[in-house]
Amino acid sequence: MATIRRPHFPTGSRLARLQARRTDTFEAGMMKSAGANEVYERMQESSSAIKYAVGAMQPIDPNYTANTYGEGDRVKNQLDKNLKPAGIVCDFEYQGSVTNHTHIKAKSDIDLLTLHCRFVGIEPPQPNTSPYQGNPVADLLQLRRSSVSILEAKFPEATVDASGSKSVCIEGGSLRRKIDVVVSNWWDTNDYARTRQKKDRGVEILDAHELKRISNLPFLHNDRIETKDAMTLGGMRKAARLLKSLKYDAAQEVSLSSYDIAALAYTMDNQKLIVMKGQELQLVMNCKEHLDHVAGNSLYRSSLEVPNGTRKIFCAGGATVAKLDELRRELDGLVYDITNDLSRSFRKLASARVDY
Repeated sequence: MATIRRPHFPTGSRLARLQARRTDTFEAGMMKSAGANEVYERMQESSSAIKYAVGAMQPIDPNYTANTYGEGDRVKNQLDKNLKPAGIVCDFEYQGSVTNHTHIKAKSDIDLLTLHCRFVGIEPPQPNTSPYQGNPVADLLQLRRSSVSILEAKFPEATVDASGSKSVCIEGGSLRRKIDVVVSNWWDTNDYARTRQKKDRGVEILDAHELKRISNLPFLHNDRIETKDAMTLGGMRKAARLLKSLKYDAAQEVSLSSYDIAALAYTMDNQKLIVMKGQELQLVMNCKEHLDHVAGNSLYRSSLEVPNGTRKIFCAGGATVAKLDELRRELDGLVYDITNDLSRSFRKLASARVDY
């Protein structure tokens, strides 16, 4: 087993960041006790490290998540209502960590797929029996421009940022969440042509800088996470939330993307992800062993794919060993703190139980 590195700052600081991140202060102001439903508030443990580890694994309060969708719906409704008079009909879907329940913030961002209905992409070798006579990229650019104008007019106090290549971001003003409007169109894959199941249907996202469309399978990503999580009795999402929390609560930057972190949790062996209530500290160690194995075995590392199989985890533009080591540094620090705290009561991490 690799040497456990000491943390760069006290885990108590992590716990404070966790608490701030998992509480919506606007809503908490109307509650009797902010954060009262959080697991770490109910635990009898005195260890900040243990409270952090177990608390980080838990899902965000469903009321916060419902409010995220509610804010997304406000944006969606304005776009839908105001695009139609311009002759643009769209479908709307959500994607991202909120939709697969691996989000770790009370005020999480959410992606609003805004899908142009005038045309559909088709994966070869399906025959194209009705070729589109227009220019899909030009149509998507027009949809993007129209969306920006609508958002600026209907949310005048919010900030609309159209500088990104793949999304238009809106936040502030009356909106209590950041919404990323992702201009796109449907992409009918060969699997979707066979099954007609939504999980197999893809999207093509406009890259407004490169003037091209990028295919993706967000619903298959979510479906596979859901399946894996069910097979591991909730362990897969717990591991993903823990590792993503370590990224966001770190004193030093962890540049590994949340998407790749969730993918690393997804690649863990099912048996290593199955832990009963009270055994969550074993999952912390299992995550460490997995990341150490990924870092130390190049052949295994190169075989790992993201959940929907569209690319390798470690690839150009994806994860690197250096980025992985940044995350391992944070996990090692947490394990170090937990081990030290357990030693005071003569407990060992592998067999320790926590009550909440």
